[in-house]
Amino acid sequence: MTQPTSADDQPGFRRARSPEHKAQRRQAILDAARGLATERGVRAVTLGDIAREVGLTKSNVLRYFETREAIYLHLSAAGYRDWAARVQQAVRAGQPEPLAPARLAGLLADSLDADPLFCDLLSDTAATLEHNVSLDAVRTYKEASTSAVHTLTAALTGPHTGLGAEAAQDLILATALLTASTWTATHPSATLIELYRASPELGALAADFAPELARLLTLVVRGLRAPA
Repeated sequence: MTQPTSADDQPGFRRARSPEHKAQRRQAILDAARGLATERGVRAVTLGDIAREVGLTKSNVLRYFETREAIYLHLSAAGYRDWAARVQQAVRAGQPEPLAPARLAGLLADSLDADPLFCDLLSDTAATLEHNVSLDAVRTYKEASTSAVHTLTAALTGPHTGLGAEAAQDLILATALLTASTWTATHPSATLIELYRASPELGALAADFAPELARLLTLVVRGLRAPA
């Protein structure tokens, strides 16, 4: 009787043994997950899809990441770091002139519109990505996102924004929450798109992501700047 082959025995498979090769394979998995999610949306990508894209079995992908959700939490943490860097750079470019509420809101909206995958990840983090992962995976993600929030808070605090540290943190929280909901609302399913085309009056509330997010954030900034 023929014994079933393991994943390691499959034709073309070569186990990564050195730290360098393991890091390369881990990065290949992340790149595959990023590319698929950019093309299809995070929710539509399975662990099997990622494995096929990178040329591995699911069991071999799990040697590097404990679950599909852990892969996307890792990408979300990287997205937070990149977002903080973009905001920091944009705010510095706007100093020393005080930023009007609409300009500050537009700056934040543009900083997120520059990374569609991160926006999609934000819309899915609390609902699914923080589930089916270990305590260590969630801790790593939270530490990375918290560090990014500290960077964002420092960038958004001062006379150039008209915000104190507490108000800046409130703005960051509001921005993340509004990004998640606005991204979902402005990226309807194929069925809804078809409906809106057939019945434009039903799509009256549909909007483009960046302008809608900027409009909502302008209201938030005005509220945070208003006297108590």
